[in-house]
Amino acid sequence: MSGTILTEDPHMLEQIRFAQVLASQDSPVLITGESGTGKEHFAEILHGDRCPSSSQEVIRGSNFVPVNVTTLQEDLFESLLYGHKQGAFTGATRDTGGLVQLAAGGTLFLDEIGELKLTSQPKLLRFIQHKQFRKVGAAKLSTASCRIVCSTNCDLKEMIKSGEFRLDLYHRLTIFIIKTTPIRERPNDLALYIHKTHDIEPKQAKDMATKILKLTPLDGNYREVQGIMARYKLLGEFIIY
Repeated sequence: MSGTILTEDPHMLEQIRFAQVLASQDSPVLITGESGTGKEHFAEILHGDRCPSSSQEVIRGSNFVPVNVTTLQEDLFESLLYGHKQGAFTGATRDTGGLVQLAAGGTLFLDEIGELKLTSQPKLLRFIQHKQFRKVGAAKLSTASCRIVCSTNCDLKEMIKSGEFRLDLYHRLTIFIIKTTPIRERPNDLALYIHKTHDIEPKQAKDMATKILKLTPLDGNYREVQGIMARYKLLGEFIIY
């Protein structure tokens, strides 16, 4: 087990160690895997608050700013990400900072980057390349230094082929890649999760994990397990929706 990720799986442990090494770096990282496999936990490890090989505080600040890309409206993308000047548009009554400034010195975590609209992608690309941005309504460029960490459950290479994702942005985001694996491929981790989070004796937890995996492929991973266990606790049986 390591940090907030309950695992004894060799691949996941390897990925955790990799994330801990990368915590002292500022290069972009893409975290891939199905929904509910702990991608945000990996982003938190990457953000870190200590160098993996030192007791010294990382230079990066404490701001960890998670953003679900699906909540970023296309017409407001630049304003949300970079901020705007007073009078830039109707309702802009004062200067406002954006997410990159909120995350300055820390980490901006863009969850589900595969959902970013094609028209918004070059606006993100410029910031990653040059650490420069222009507030909506501003004449001058501004700079901000924050680490970009993204996650996706999409096949971005297939999206590139279909014209839904930019190749240049893909290569900027994938300096390093961390890959999570679904819980159905880690039955021992499922038993460990049940044991640790629901205070169930290990042998019983293992039997419960085996039964759950016979009932459902757990496409929702840990989120689905949470629902299954909540119903089990109340009703005393495994109910699968």
